[in-house]
Amino acid sequence: MNRFLSLKEDEKINITDADIDLAASEGISLSTYLNNKYSEQVAKFNRETDAGLDAFDIALLSKGIIVKDNLEFGIQSSSMMTFFTTNENRALFPEFIIRQLRQISGMPSIINELVGSTRVITGDSAKQIVLDLSNTPAGQKNKQALKKRRIAEGANIPVATLKLGETSIKIYKYGVGVKATYEVLRRTTIDMFRKQMELVSLQASYDEVGAVIDVILNGDGNTNPATVYTATDLNADATEGVVDDVTLVKFLVKQAPFNYDTIIVDEEIYTQICTILMDKNFTNAINPKVSFEFPQGLLNNLRVIYSEDLPLTSDSKHQIIGLAKPYAIEKTIEAGSTIQEVSKTVENQTQLAVITENAGFNKIDARASAILKLA
Repeated sequence: MNRFLSLKEDEKINITDADIDLAASEGISLSTYLNNKYSEQVAKFNRETDAGLDAFDIALLSKGIIVKDNLEFGIQSSSMMTFFTTNENRALFPEFIIRQLRQISGMPSIINELVGSTRVITGDSAKQIVLDLSNTPAGQKNKQALKKRRIAEGANIPVATLKLGETSIKIYKYGVGVKATYEVLRRTTIDMFRKQMELVSLQASYDEVGAVIDVILNGDGNTNPATVYTATDLNADATEGVVDDVTLVKFLVKQAPFNYDTIIVDEEIYTQICTILMDKNFTNAINPKVSFEFPQGLLNNLRVIYSEDLPLTSDSKHQIIGLAKPYAIEKTIEAGSTIQEVSKTVENQTQLAVITENAGFNKIDARASAILKLA
């Protein structure tokens, strides 16, 4: 590890203003430009060191900028102010911040547990393809067509019709940003700054969950709010405000043929579910050597997602959102809407970095999500 702290002269990569201008003129990131320009040098360096670094990593090391702590070797990351000690170092700062934002936006996020697919669109609006299964004549016709049954020789095959949704998907701007004063940068190591940025992104991903919940509960504008089941209608012995195993199983079975693999709950219900799991004796009561299988998938592993954005119902009852993740929610992103910027404000001596994208959420199939009202 210490080998990388002092590069040989022929291993160093020094960035010039011309490199920055050329990357901008080609419409690519500085990292991509450097990897293209120094591809052979980077490949040779990695063959000799097995370091796995790219050109920008080497450019940072060339200026003595250490971005990550390694206590095993007694190495501490550099101060953030290292980026402002020389003009050459200052030129590295915007790309460093953008790389961190890019890495953070690609980190595992709780939103990924709720979104079944992602679609990129051109323009600022799009319509979802809908299979109408409502109580309208067209919806009832589709329901009948979906029932696989024997067809007499020469008879017409029942056909279900797909159509475009009546309302365009709503697109909003989502983003995460970090602002710091020069005093903070001077007293913060790069590794600590990276961790703080990760925490900001973590909160931003939780905020997106609220948008998904709103679409599930109220629909995406195409008259498709979630179907609501009341616990006492499913189980006469259910207790208001309490989730029990019988009621939950009946709710899941009601969703056939969909395999509901995810539920979203508030803090109270999350606690109750954890208690159910801890109280149960998992020894098979019939024969310890006998196990059960559920090939239809109606009773399968469940992801339990806690969200503070899940409200009580209008009459103040707890509710559980159930969904079949692959078919429930789609995230729609506007092509070219991802913007990464870094700016400096002299008046109050701060550095600001932001990354934003225009996106929206819509239902893939309204039947793939439903509500269990604990009343």
